[in-house]
Amino acid sequence: MTSAGSWQVDSPGVGNSVMERLQEVGTLTRVIEKRLSGTLGINSTDLSAMEHLTSEGPLTAKELADRLRVSTAASTHIVDRLEKAGHIIRKPHATDRRKVLVEPVQESMAKIFEQLHPLLSGVESLVEALSPGDRDVVENFLTGVVRIYTDTADSLPEG
Repeated sequence: MTSAGSWQVDSPGVGNSVMERLQEVGTLTRVIEKRLSGTLGINSTDLSAMEHLTSEGPLTAKELADRLRVSTAASTHIVDRLEKAGHIIRKPHATDRRKVLVEPVQESMAKIFEQLHPLLSGVESLVEALSPGDRDVVENFLTGVVRIYTDTADSLPEG
């Protein structure tokens, strides 16, 4: 413990600029998610569901549960909240009458993309400015980071 009363934790990567930038990205991602959630009037879990629906298209509640790593019961509550807020609609599955698809409402998708446009276009510009070799290095690095995050998420208890 330091004299100011704050805890000092030995953390891997302290003093490593790449690790510090990744930590900043994580922190800023949470800030953006909180503000975007507020704009949409939903919580962060519901926002994660909207992100999956926006990027992957209509999903069943079970598919959404799998992507969010929550139970199907929790997924049903998420879908109910999003439907009540006007961000999604339920539609019958085209080929399986027993299934219902959850589909984002166009106005909500437009609002999300409007808010995220500066972020998405800025990152896209950075990626496009990379040489093919540098792009491969960054892609391989980020693939490894995603694998580590996935393994960690899978190993933590659901709460």
